[in-house]
Amino acid sequence: MLNLPGIWGNFFKKFPRFGAVKPEPISYQLETGSLTDTGRSRPVNQDYIGLFHSPDKRDFIAVVADGMGGHQAGDIASRLAVEEIQHNFFIQIERQSPERALRRVFEAANSTIYAHAQRSPENQGMGTTLVALALNESAAYFAYTGDSRIYLVRENEIKQLTKDHTLVAEMLRQGLIDLNQAKNHPDRNIITHAVGTRKEVFVDTSNSPLSLQIGDCFLLCSDGLHDLVDETEMLHQVITYPAQSACQELVRLANDRGGHDNISVIIVKILEMPADNKKMPITRV
Repeated sequence: MLNLPGIWGNFFKKFPRFGAVKPEPISYQLETGSLTDTGRSRPVNQDYIGLFHSPDKRDFIAVVADGMGGHQAGDIASRLAVEEIQHNFFIQIERQSPERALRRVFEAANSTIYAHAQRSPENQGMGTTLVALALNESAAYFAYTGDSRIYLVRENEIKQLTKDHTLVAEMLRQGLIDLNQAKNHPDRNIITHAVGTRKEVFVDTSNSPLSLQIGDCFLLCSDGLHDLVDETEMLHQVITYPAQSACQELVRLANDRGGHDNISVIIVKILEMPADNKKMPITRV
């Protein structure tokens, strides 16, 4: 894990525009990869992922959902959450800030899943983690509920942008346990917040725009990946391979180590726009 004091002092200097200042426009194109896998132990894949563009290609969103619940209810919950974002995020972002748009679609997904469960007794308690990365103009925004994560790789270093909504993560934040205890704690997979399990949902969002830089790479994943593959290995894969190949390598690593859960990963790389296409600062694929 990249948690040495000297490293982080320099690392945070590489995020100078994580503030309220409007990001400077840049011309860029995206390279994306995505993969979801059942793993080696689970009978079905309850993860659901998606990558979507607005009709004018100016906005982009990537989503990972890790469903929970018996009788395939987790499959339904994760699918409903991603579909809600696909159908409504680009409508919402026309009306309000990206942060508010993300919060609104998370809340809508929660209402949809909760209502579905109330109509189907066998699906009571169904829910899903949910993490979303949105790119709007030259900035990134994110929202999350649960323990699926987003990482940012910048200048060959990696940082987790999200904070796990888990019992063990909360104990760690309160200083009740240390990192070594957290890694092998028997309750490490107990989540404290999920989408769809209650009438109201807790959503964490980025507090301000994160200015994009050419060379940035975002990695979204479910706990089936980050439980078995550490940050150093993630960093190596995303800087060594194209986006789709890196996804395949990361899933392979998790499966080689037991694949005890479903495994999902999305990689989004911010690349320089070819000189003859630099006409305006918009996202292109």
